[in-house]
Amino acid sequence: MLVRAVISHQVVEFEYHGHHRIVEPHLVGIHQAGEAMLLAYQTGGTSRSGELPGWRTFILAEIHGVGLEGRRFPGPRPDFVHSAEGMTEVFARA
Repeated sequence: MLVRAVISHQVVEFEYHGHHRIVEPHLVGIHQAGEAMLLAYQTGGTSRSGELPGWRTFILAEIHGVGLEGRRFPGPRPDFVHSAEGMTEVFARA
């Protein structure tokens, strides 16, 4: 679902480390540490840091209750780093 959301620019919501997140998913891939990761711009919900909006990385195995939020975002944000630094494999990129 996350790969499709990245490709089609769909806003998603999920639970991560006890916080409800609303994000614009920009990249799904395997990090050099071996973890499947999501790079996303969080626009709503809550975060441990409390600072929103902002870029976040999420370990896929720790994401729960993924759902489509029902709207799209216009495409990659201007400050999105397309190089995917630290990723050994990219499955989808906005």
